Amino acid sequence: MSDIVRREEFGDVAVLHITSTSVDAISAGAIAAECEHMRPITVLDFSEVSFINSAGISALLKFVVSARKSGYKLFAMHVSLHHQKIFKMVEMSRFMPSIEERDLAEFR
Repeated sequence: MSDIVRREEFGDVAVLHITSTSVDAISAGAIAAECEHMRPITVLDFSEVSFINSAGISALLKFVVSARKSGYKLFAMHVSLHHQKIFKMVEMSRFMPSIEERDLAEFR
């Protein structure tokens, strides 16, 4: 387990709590590495994240698109309004839509 991601699993779901306040190419790489053992549904929790630089966006987008092509479902949780706009602009929200924590309850 990396110090950038805290993993929680239940059933077919893995929740990856990003513990870093910023996402750059290095932390995005750690997130992708944590997903080597993906569950059918993976949720990235951005509640601690206050900054995502362009390298982080690019690395996340590559990871998200490739995971979806491999048949995995990805969701983002606790994304700030600012980052929601960026995710929409780069079409990341198309591949990794937002989910509310209460909606995760149905998988627990």
